[in-house]
Amino acid sequence: MKFIKKTIPLLIVFVVGVLSLISYYVPHKTSVNFIELMSKWENIVSAFAFLLGLISLFFSHYHKISRKVDGWGYSIFVFIGFFAIIIPAILNHGKSMTAAGPTSLGWAYSSIYTALSGTMFAVLAFYIVSTAYRSFRIKSKQAFVLFVAAFVLILGKVPLGQIIWTSVLGWTHVTVSTVIDWIMTVPAVAGKRGIMIGIAIGAIVTSFKIIFGIERQYLGKD
Repeated sequence: MKFIKKTIPLLIVFVVGVLSLISYYVPHKTSVNFIELMSKWENIVSAFAFLLGLISLFFSHYHKISRKVDGWGYSIFVFIGFFAIIIPAILNHGKSMTAAGPTSLGWAYSSIYTALSGTMFAVLAFYIVSTAYRSFRIKSKQAFVLFVAAFVLILGKVPLGQIIWTSVLGWTHVTVSTVIDWIMTVPAVAGKRGIMIGIAIGAIVTSFKIIFGIERQYLGKD
């Protein structure tokens, strides 16, 4: 039983992982065909994973409603929102527009989904402001640099800020737009590249841990 539950999955992950890694560095038709085959299987597995996640989501909210736990009323809107989009999508074969004009799916998307998305981001704005306030507390040199950069960006995005910059620093003949462009193209890009390099290294290390059986959380608790 242990061989079926642990050894076979580890062998499959090892073989597929090593072959996928080698195929990217071997310029041969067989390698290209293997990568294309793996891409198709990835789409199939992703579709089943999405379906499994959707079923799990429905069962989770169903149990909340049946048990009437705290906030169970919000779970009802999960089902309402899902069927309000999925039913028009099925009836109109996924088309939001036709020659006659917008379909019921297009109306549901623009009147329900877009409105709810705007509301969600409007609510998130308060959390963003609160987080920014805590982040801009100057406790170190790095925090001071972050504060100055953010202050200049905010100052340059509003007309009043541009007027203040011109009246105070107009003698330098350097506009706030020039400073913002330099911040976004030099320090911001450098920081972004450093973050992307760190993410890439972390992904490589995690991949090797999974391929060689060091990371086994996908096998389950048992």
